[in-house]
Amino acid sequence: MLLTEPGFIIFFILLLSVLAIVKSRKLKKTIILIASYYFYSCWDYRFLALIIFSTLSGYFIGKLIESDRTLTVKKLLLFISVFINLSMLGFFRYYNFFVSSISEIFPATNMGMNAINLIVPLGVSFYTFRLISYSVDIYRGSIAACRNIFDFALYVSFFPVIISGPITRASNFIPQLNSFSISRSNLYAGFRLFIIGLFLKIVIADRLTSYVNYYFSNYDVFSTITAWLAVLSYSLQIYYDFAGYSNMAIGLALMMGFKIEANFNFPYLATSVSDFWKRWHITLSTWIKDYIYIPLGGSRKGKRRVYINLLMTMTLCGLWHGAALTFILWGFCHGLFLVIHHAWRSSSNNARRSLSPSIACLFTFIVITLGWVLFRSDNLFQALAIFNNLFSIKGGITWYQPFVVFVLLLSFAAHLLYNLNFRFFTLPLNTKYTTVVLFCLMWIIIVFYPKEFQPFVYLQF
Repeated sequence: MLLTEPGFIIFFILLLSVLAIVKSRKLKKTIILIASYYFYSCWDYRFLALIIFSTLSGYFIGKLIESDRTLTVKKLLLFISVFINLSMLGFFRYYNFFVSSISEIFPATNMGMNAINLIVPLGVSFYTFRLISYSVDIYRGSIAACRNIFDFALYVSFFPVIISGPITRASNFIPQLNSFSISRSNLYAGFRLFIIGLFLKIVIADRLTSYVNYYFSNYDVFSTITAWLAVLSYSLQIYYDFAGYSNMAIGLALMMGFKIEANFNFPYLATSVSDFWKRWHITLSTWIKDYIYIPLGGSRKGKRRVYINLLMTMTLCGLWHGAALTFILWGFCHGLFLVIHHAWRSSSNNARRSLSPSIACLFTFIVITLGWVLFRSDNLFQALAIFNNLFSIKGGITWYQPFVVFVLLLSFAAHLLYNLNFRFFTLPLNTKYTTVVLFCLMWIIIVFYPKEFQPFVYLQF
């Protein structure tokens, strides 16, 4: 059940109506928990057992970590919690990748391991990260263990964010369970975010998807101009797709009375790769910083260690996105870009000769866009062939769609206006024209409502 489908919209309207009628907050939480499990079971009911097991283990281990025990026992319990979550994630997402890699590197080795036809549980990467951060935060003393198992179950399975984030923190979500309520202001603000997200997904991202997919499936017959159009289109497709999902998820939660962390902040206005990761998938980048980069030593142990930590952290980020060499190399390249940026900034001479914001923004966007080629390609051979198409004058079919060109130009203009502080198109809550524009967006959504729904890009992660 996709967030864009009529069935989901009917499901949510019914849920919201029931929540508006029910007065007891305890009963409301129970209803949302049941709705969350129902939503997840619509994808594959068999994995309900897995998420319930993860919930129970996270809840009881969290309570044990908080109890009055020695530091050694706390570390052991934390290790068990992290091991359980990473084991499930590793088995479903990386077992076959590990087996195939071993057989390719050591073809003569027979370890009795064969590939398995596995179905990866949807959202497993996201809810395991929430569980790990919960255990670590209790160990650090940042939060107290949740005392109500049903509240904790709702934190793990909350349906707007369970599939593709944002990666909510227990410190933000669990306290709201004692104070959330449906209000007119939250309904309007959440509805606004949901409609904007739905528009970005259905009207823009999905219409770019057909162009991008066709190019990547037939890249060898198209010209250099088409290659650049397709690669730029993918940069916008993945942004509008994922930012659209995040807006919808945050909007759905807000309509129920929950405030979820922001996930995007105009990432293509970033003036460096470091700035990009402060704007793109913010909940993931802050999670990686807090639970991988800093525990590795962060920037506390000299420049060389900083560079190693950056490379390790971003390579793991790439591996998190997928068990493929292209994802690993994509993460490593981002780590390398961060190392170069850190080295540049730490040099006093270069610090005085920093690029102008406009040039830095354009350069960063090109670097990020080229990185998306690795991210989107099915294999390294395809990625290298597309890079060759981009940087050599290649003949072939020059194919463009007017809609694609229109979106590229409109996106450039919107980002330029936003950078110049003309932000009317973000539809601020306190303006009179926002309601009118929202109804116009709804009309456009209805007109272009698809017969077949494209899954969100980040469902595969």
